[in-house]
Amino acid sequence: MMKKIILILSAAAMAASCVKYDVTEILLQRTDISLTWKGELQMKYNPKTCQLGYNAASNEYRVYDDRLGYWFILRCSETPSYTGQVFKADVEWTTENDTKIERSIEFKVEKTNRDGYIWLWSKSKKIGAVIRQL
Repeated sequence: MMKKIILILSAAAMAASCVKYDVTEILLQRTDISLTWKGELQMKYNPKTCQLGYNAASNEYRVYDDRLGYWFILRCSETPSYTGQVFKADVEWTTENDTKIERSIEFKVEKTNRDGYIWLWSKSKKIGAVIRQL
């Protein structure tokens, strides 16, 4: 009987830890410059209260609010430009109580459009970003 209880509890714990992040439903439906992590919006660009930055020499994309309270930075190993492209990048962002940093993670360009928007996805870290080529 005790083995059954342990097995049931283990299965419930595993099911609860499986957070589904569907790229199509969460990332590709976004129409704004933004960063999501594990399905949760971390920051969204608002043209009235935010700034965009791009450094071509370092392939660095920056999005930050005017008070510098919330921001994200994406430093790419190469310029993201076409669907299917895979590259490494460092990503940093603020949350309500701290700063998150992920280094040298693999991103894939999932989608682009003619307005310069680029949808990026890191499957291993469940990070989605929508950036704009300036």
